[in-house]
Amino acid sequence: MRQFRNDIGLQTSGNNAAGVRNDVGLQTCGNGSTGSPSRTKSRDDSAGVIRQSETTSGPRLRLGTPYGGAVTTPQVSENKTGFTIVELLTVMSIIVILIGLLVPSLNMAKRYATDVKQRAQFHGIAVAMQLFNAEFEGYPDSYYLDDAASPQQYPGATRLCEAMVGQDLLGFHGDSRFRADCTDGANPLYDNPPEILGSPVPPDNLQARKGPYLQLEKANAYKLEDIYGTTGAGTIRSDLFVLCDEYNRVKHKSTGRRIGMPVLYYKANTAGTKHDANDLPPPTSGIQFYDYRDNDYLVGLGKPWDPPSAPGGVPAHPMYTERKRFYESTKNDKIAITDGRPYRSDSYILISAGFDGQYGTRDDIFNFEP
Repeated sequence: MRQFRNDIGLQTSGNNAAGVRNDVGLQTCGNGSTGSPSRTKSRDDSAGVIRQSETTSGPRLRLGTPYGGAVTTPQVSENKTGFTIVELLTVMSIIVILIGLLVPSLNMAKRYATDVKQRAQFHGIAVAMQLFNAEFEGYPDSYYLDDAASPQQYPGATRLCEAMVGQDLLGFHGDSRFRADCTDGANPLYDNPPEILGSPVPPDNLQARKGPYLQLEKANAYKLEDIYGTTGAGTIRSDLFVLCDEYNRVKHKSTGRRIGMPVLYYKANTAGTKHDANDLPPPTSGIQFYDYRDNDYLVGLGKPWDPPSAPGGVPAHPMYTERKRFYESTKNDKIAITDGRPYRSDSYILISAGFDGQYGTRDDIFNFEP
């Protein structure tokens, strides 16, 4: 038996009379003198592996590597990669939970940001009111009726807007008597309705104006008909302007854009002696610092975004159905006296309907810190 080493370090054992060189690192066992291989071989140089196809019976070949040992044939996994339905449902559930936690936080952040904007608007009005007070030695009145021979509804919210920017947004007229007809009792003072003063507005009329004390870009001034419609304002002139808050709870009746609810204005009666929710004006005794009636008719116009709750009726604000809420929400509890004392008993109170757009609820915003 002859034994020799092939070109790649393996041994060929047995009788190999033909002197066959094993170029691919195989060991041939048995009688190889026939010169007739039992299997067809092909070489794959990149992997160093012999691929064989069986043809006839014959000597047995054993795969090897150039350094000895058996060749490990790569195994292709039949398992497909991907997520199971359970894994997908788990991930989706986690995402839903996270969204459920995140959305309320985002809403709270948005609401807080709007609260800050509303307080900034009140601050701007306060600065403007100081300018008005310095010019006219007092704050504008807020009584709900004007001084016409047949008094008309002219609530505090409309008076506030006239004092700040005028009832045509061209400034406050120094001869104003705060009348719903926008006159001094005889002559028109404001170009409302439009062109009643002529076109253009006479220069002498403009020279008599003061302000505007509040920048129009920050005033949020809209007509009542923009909020309630031309017929929704009742006996109040629907073309009168009011200052609206920052919450954009209402849809503009003409343009469809979002606008706020009217800012309510109440001037304090500095001769007041009580702030009693159980003795509404006119009180049985004493003098109330504030009169809820200053904006009661306007509050009674209801919520413009809700349909009427009954034929001919309107959805009412809590402050309208329970008028004592005005006194309860503006009472200064730090002053413990029987008749009570309000906040800002020497000046005025501003009220925004807040995020929900309803007067008399817990989210109302005031121009004071309880």
